[in-house]
Amino acid sequence: MNAQTGSFSSDRIRILGIGGSVRAISRNRVVTRGLLALAEEAGAETVFADVRALNLPVYNEDIPYAEQPESLHWLIRQIQAADAFIVESPNYHGTMTGAIKNVLDATHIMHGNEGTYFDGRPVGLAGFGGPTTANVINALYHAVRGMRGLVVPTTVAVTGDDLRMDGADGEIVGQGVLTRGRAMIGELLDIAELQRMRAAREALAAK
Repeated sequence: MNAQTGSFSSDRIRILGIGGSVRAISRNRVVTRGLLALAEEAGAETVFADVRALNLPVYNEDIPYAEQPESLHWLIRQIQAADAFIVESPNYHGTMTGAIKNVLDATHIMHGNEGTYFDGRPVGLAGFGGPTTANVINALYHAVRGMRGLVVPTTVAVTGDDLRMDGADGEIVGQGVLTRGRAMIGELLDIAELQRMRAAREALAAK
């Protein structure tokens, strides 16, 4: 798995994970990394856009693209290169966090350019928290649909009991979460493969 400083570098299906939190020790970072690890096991190449590592300022459209942080330039490049996505958010006051929403908002700086948004590519949703985590996933759904993403049917809701933490590190141990995570990733890979095949046919027909 490539970290925030990495980039996609193979012909495998490419999945970009956007998630985590701004905390140094973050269970949400463990959740997103854990889901991406399942994707790697299934044969995908993954890159993690960690909210803390991105460290984006509050999005301001008055600041031109050239003057935006390099981490936003990096994020745009990874979004354009990805075949599929996982978007994960903590549960803050019954909805997604401002930090996650700000990352999604910041991609607007390149609106009108191909691949800046999700643009019909498959997106898996995950949320971490308590009983209102369904609200987080619903909020992510509306934002991702607004960015023209194709949300896959299976979503993943995670609680603290589903994780085993070791300082800043940890792993997903909840069997229900692992099962749903693998199902979600299977849907992402299936759709991404079909979209690649269609793009290849269209390119061949255009010759």
